[in-house]
Amino acid sequence: MKVQQPGHEQRPKRKRAPRTPPSELDYYARMLQKIQTKKHEVYAISRILHRLDDPEIELVTQQAVHTSDGLALLDLYLPQFGVALEVDELHHLAAGSKDADKAREQRVLTLANLEFVRLGIGQVRERDEFRNKVDAFIDDVRSRKQAALSGGTFTPFAFGARFDPDYWRAKGRLTVEDDAQMQVTHHVTRLFGYNHKGWQRAVFPLADGRQLWMPHLAQEGAPKRDDWDNRLSGDGETIVEQRLGDWQTHPYEDVERVVFAKFRDPVLGAVYYRFLGVYRLASQFSDTATFTRISTEIQLPSPARPS
Repeated sequence: MKVQQPGHEQRPKRKRAPRTPPSELDYYARMLQKIQTKKHEVYAISRILHRLDDPEIELVTQQAVHTSDGLALLDLYLPQFGVALEVDELHHLAAGSKDADKAREQRVLTLANLEFVRLGIGQVRERDEFRNKVDAFIDDVRSRKQAALSGGTFTPFAFGARFDPDYWRAKGRLTVEDDAQMQVTHHVTRLFGYNHKGWQRAVFPLADGRQLWMPHLAQEGAPKRDDWDNRLSGDGETIVEQRLGDWQTHPYEDVERVVFAKFRDPVLGAVYYRFLGVYRLASQFSDTATFTRISTEIQLPSPARPS
């Protein structure tokens, strides 16, 4: 019989609080906080946010984009209209900088899919001229929404939807440019119709023969792991997995891997799983395996209809 020693009383295990997404208020406050050092941008974008005052229109600051000169950040991005607003000049990030590393870890867009609107107010000195330029953009956004409503193509933005697996299943399709943020692994498996209360492993077999892979990626500011080092290339086309330590692994099956990688948001600090695409094993040697992307979108099973 094991006798418990004095001073070593067992403490009851703390129940982990359910993970909750950031509030919409916090999201917009942090969004403006990201541009607080850019005087023209913070004035213009805060005016757009408050005068537009339309929760059905999504606004994103500091959106990362691929350019011919590397990564850059947009002042404001409106996903529903594919519009990128530049208050002055496009802000490029130095290759290898911490800012570039953080931007690369987020949803990254391509310039070819964007319509640019430039206000060019860096040289404006009169307040009325500044306001007129910003207000003209606000009027343009309202006109775009009205045209989309008339054409039946407008989908209202709902802040909490990005965290909801059922929302994405109802859409039926997910791309690397979507801002889906699954908070836990069993929310990822739910995208594919599985109703787990929890799932702890990084790999899950799908019914169609593919594997669902949810790796932790090496990320700027995130705790380092002692079992695996997974690296995503700057263009998102390659994942290199390196085993740490001398323990043995078996050769991987040559099957498609649907990848939702674990990220930590550099602004809000929230942890979530983001879709990176469908990958396939390109090579495996010793302690290193390389996977290359073969698709940037997936079809999701539709929710079952009530009988």
